[in-house]
Amino acid sequence: MKKTDGRSLPHSAREAIRRHAVAQVLSGESPEKVIKALGFHRSCIDDWLSRYEQGGEQALSTGKITGRPRNFPMNMRIA
Repeated sequence: MKKTDGRSLPHSAREAIRRHAVAQVLSGESPEKVIKALGFHRSCIDDWLSRYEQGGEQALSTGKITGRPRNFPMNMRIA
């Protein structure tokens, strides 16, 4: 089965997937079965569960993605 690249999904979709997966595991479903059904790598569910245990549901939120840093400081650019 092809693994899903979650980076191509919108932030809201990724958060919903994390919350749903963690809720399924907390209700008794096997982490292996949950993550396999979603098509993500096995280490993802371990990371999500760890984050949930440390910070609750808020820890499953998508953080700010800063992107690539600038190579040249803005104040040194020629207008």
